[in-house]
Amino acid sequence: MSLNKQIVLFITSLLMTLLIGTFTLTLNNTKHFLQEQLSAHAQDTATSLGLSLSSLADPNDISSMETMINAVFDRGYYANITLTNTENKVLYQRSNPKEMDDVPDLFIQTIKLSAPVAESLVQAGWIPVGTLSVTSHTGYAYTELWNSALSILTWFLLLAFLAIIIIIYALKIMLSPLKKMEEQAQAIVKKEYLIQEKLPKTAEFRKVACAMNTMVGKLKTVFERDANTAEKLQKMAYQDPVTELHNRRHFEMLLDSLLDPTDESATGTICLLRIQNLKEVNEHYGYITGNKFIKSLSESLQVSLHHRNSIFARLNGAELIAVLPITNPEQVKPQAEHIAKNIPSILKSLSAEAAKTSVSIAYICYEPGQTRSALLAKLDFAITQADQLGRNQVYCYKTDETKQVSHASWEKKLDQAFFEERFVLFQQSAYNKNREIHDQEVLIRLTDVDGIIRSAGYFMPFIEQLNRIEEIDKFVIKSAIHFLQLQSPRNAIAINLSKSILENVLFKDWFIKTLIDAKGIVSNISFELSERLIFEEKGTAWPLISELKKLGVGFGIDHFGSGLTNMSYLQTLQPDYIKLDPSFSKSITDDEKTKSYIESLCGLTNSLDIKIIATSIENKAQQKNFSVLGIKYFQGYYYGAPTALAHNTKL
Repeated sequence: MSLNKQIVLFITSLLMTLLIGTFTLTLNNTKHFLQEQLSAHAQDTATSLGLSLSSLADPNDISSMETMINAVFDRGYYANITLTNTENKVLYQRSNPKEMDDVPDLFIQTIKLSAPVAESLVQAGWIPVGTLSVTSHTGYAYTELWNSALSILTWFLLLAFLAIIIIIYALKIMLSPLKKMEEQAQAIVKKEYLIQEKLPKTAEFRKVACAMNTMVGKLKTVFERDANTAEKLQKMAYQDPVTELHNRRHFEMLLDSLLDPTDESATGTICLLRIQNLKEVNEHYGYITGNKFIKSLSESLQVSLHHRNSIFARLNGAELIAVLPITNPEQVKPQAEHIAKNIPSILKSLSAEAAKTSVSIAYICYEPGQTRSALLAKLDFAITQADQLGRNQVYCYKTDETKQVSHASWEKKLDQAFFEERFVLFQQSAYNKNREIHDQEVLIRLTDVDGIIRSAGYFMPFIEQLNRIEEIDKFVIKSAIHFLQLQSPRNAIAINLSKSILENVLFKDWFIKTLIDAKGIVSNISFELSERLIFEEKGTAWPLISELKKLGVGFGIDHFGSGLTNMSYLQTLQPDYIKLDPSFSKSITDDEKTKSYIESLCGLTNSLDIKIIATSIENKAQQKNFSVLGIKYFQGYYYGAPTALAHNTKL
């Protein structure tokens, strides 16, 4: 029971006690007063009537006595008037048998009033004639007492009701600071930090509010410190200080992840930019100008080669590199040539147009399964060829593996696959150390015409290039919901959402309506967005996340840590879990900076009650290293390869 209700109940009890006491006392006083009135009334009547009867000339004139007694009896409220002679023989008697119909019997039985009897002597001169006995009727007294009780009770109840209403309203105002303190406490549970700007006027509440504000401030400071520490460690480990791009260590981690054939990676293009004669700029114009030149080149590279999930890094002092997943070299060529042609204007903007500095650009196609060393060796050869072509030249390294497939052929192939319903859902579960399932991540596969099951990396580049992402996303969502409706599994399933749901309003509306229609199973679904997508499409991604939470749907962040972001956004979004980028699993066993970063991240997420799932776990050593740092959930081939989602029922 709330404090407000307890106080109201306590005051109401006091009022009722006061009411009952006052009512009882008033009723008793009224009863005694009426009892005295009955006695006085009987005695006055007996005395006056006795004197009247004694004044008769003939003391034996009974008829005259009857007339006088009747006149008095009819004017008053008497139960009985009796005239007896000296021998106690009744000469005349009048009685009133009337019942008290307006007064409840229970009231009469509870409130006992006695009918007083008064007597007077009737004389003829000095000779006694008889005795007159008068008994008052209690009906009048009971009626007056009943009406008085009703009146008192009505007024007391009305006043008590008004008093309770006023008390409730007053308590609501006086105890309103407690509501704000409750909101503060609830916010702390949700890892939110609210400060009461307007302090209550009540001294005790003001002290408590100040204490709460102090506590919230300290908690916020601790969180911000942890977030800043994690962010600082991330930048120290993975960010180039000049360009703010990924450094070589992080680039190699990310590239190894993209080349891992067990991941859902697709083919793509790597573009390397090498600065020639950078030393001349540094010597003649200063290192500040040289750094500005590198910074300008990195910005030009990011703008020209911007692509979904692209990675930009600085390999060393004079080399910048871009990794462009799901692209082919032909798409990169015009952008690379644009960058090369723009070099003189960049030098001119820095007042260093006289410098002999130039760039060489080379790009090459990569595929999952290649080794990093072999790929970089080919890229180094390609950049040498670009050097030999002259200043600001571009070279494309073509290999035997470079395949040109027409969009028309893939359009036909995809149409046939959709028509024949050859897309199927697979799943890969995330486990804790006891091998208990946290969720099952849904993966899409294609059963090729030859019967081979193809991973997403095989067909997704063409799905994207042909703008059919929405079609795939709808298939996955509908199939997963259909599976849940049929199977009612104990474990939640996780579905990764693409950028299409943020770009297409109609698709988003369909998605929300589908979830509302499937409200009975939404508690078994989690949706994931990549960290990069959450930041690049913040205006649409964050409102969508808010809608998912209102529907009771789980939400997770995928590929966490692949970008260099401010960690404080975790406190705002409050995801249920985050999945680390696979690149961390490649370096967790031997990179101390990665370990320090992961450990600080665990401390941050623990304070927010956010679970961390390490992905691409391939061996016991990786699992053990993550576990020591505080991670409790794992996903990868160490726990088993993806398997078909049970009961792939056709829609």
